[in-house]
Amino acid sequence: MSNDCGCGGKKAAAGGGDMPTHEPPANQQTSEGSTMSDQAPTLLPPQASSSGSDAAASTGAPTLTPETANASDGGLTAWNNGKRVSALWAMNQNRNSWVYVTGVGWKKLANNSDSAIVALTLLGAHAKQTQTNYNYRDEADGMIHETYVW
Repeated sequence: MSNDCGCGGKKAAAGGGDMPTHEPPANQQTSEGSTMSDQAPTLLPPQASSSGSDAAASTGAPTLTPETANASDGGLTAWNNGKRVSALWAMNQNRNSWVYVTGVGWKKLANNSDSAIVALTLLGAHAKQTQTNYNYRDEADGMIHETYVW
């Protein structure tokens, strides 16, 4: 049996180890600059069918049109009960997280505080993973501000 350590016969100095030889990638700037803007998901979960248009995809808005009237259309607050979450979407922007509610479409989660967006995203992830009831409050601004998952 060989005691080859894979170091090619060169052992590292005692306690020092080998130093990394590669640098992490630098932040890449886009042609639009380094500032971020609110973007929305454009892809649909595999089981969803698209009734949106290509024009919606070019504007950065979700591509699925809800089948029923949205509670935010009339400035109402409404509870939607017994729904299912089939997808989540987020990116490297502050407070920009979305859930795909089956039969409704992409819904943005409330972005009024860091703790609210994290809690709502975790609840959405749990609802997606377990496929349990997802009850949410749809506000006049079109965002989800409160959820119950069990």
